[in-house]
Amino acid sequence: MKNLHAFTFNVFSEQTYLLDHGDGEATVFDPGMSSIEEKLEFERVCKSLNVKIVECLLTHAHLDHVMGVTWVSEKYGVFPRLHPSDEITWTQAPISAKLYGTGMDELPARGPDLGDHGSIIECGLYKLELRCAPGHSAGHVIFVAHDEAFVIGGDVLFSGSIGRTDLPGGNPDILARSIEDQMFTLPDSFSVYPGHGPSTTIGKEKLTNPYVNGAGTGMLQK
Repeated sequence: MKNLHAFTFNVFSEQTYLLDHGDGEATVFDPGMSSIEEKLEFERVCKSLNVKIVECLLTHAHLDHVMGVTWVSEKYGVFPRLHPSDEITWTQAPISAKLYGTGMDELPARGPDLGDHGSIIECGLYKLELRCAPGHSAGHVIFVAHDEAFVIGGDVLFSGSIGRTDLPGGNPDILARSIEDQMFTLPDSFSVYPGHGPSTTIGKEKLTNPYVNGAGTGMLQK
């Protein structure tokens, strides 16, 4: 997807995404930049694309996915939007930072809550369907671009793996159901851009993922 740009940020190797709307504006997903160098890298790409950040959308609020939200809000004047059912994850992020011994700015104010399951968020000409997909966190969501056949999936489904379920709000049975109901119901050709690691496709994960697959024989499906 030529208009979707990926960055690997912070000590957790989190994937931040920048969606160029094609009209001089852009949306950032899960800003995890945590160092001066990472912030400069993000700035350089925005300048090279000649885009203005107008939206900040979060799949969920774990520490590694929100380390850059304060900087983004201060730099670009946009505030992160989160599904309200992930509020507890948001409030736990600074606590997690202390436990991991990593620095983190005080969290900013938030923008409007993301809508209900099935609602549409417009990012320029891109229309993203919001789907609730809990299991990694209580209020995790994914963003589906049906016309362009891609998903910004956060920490639900990875290439050959799945999001961890041992953190507060995690549940393996719920995560498996989210993958089956919210991701595997999409066409096999859809690309998945996850919160960690390389992109994959729905078809590949249905066929080969060892944890949750299309045949129902994954380790979380037995």
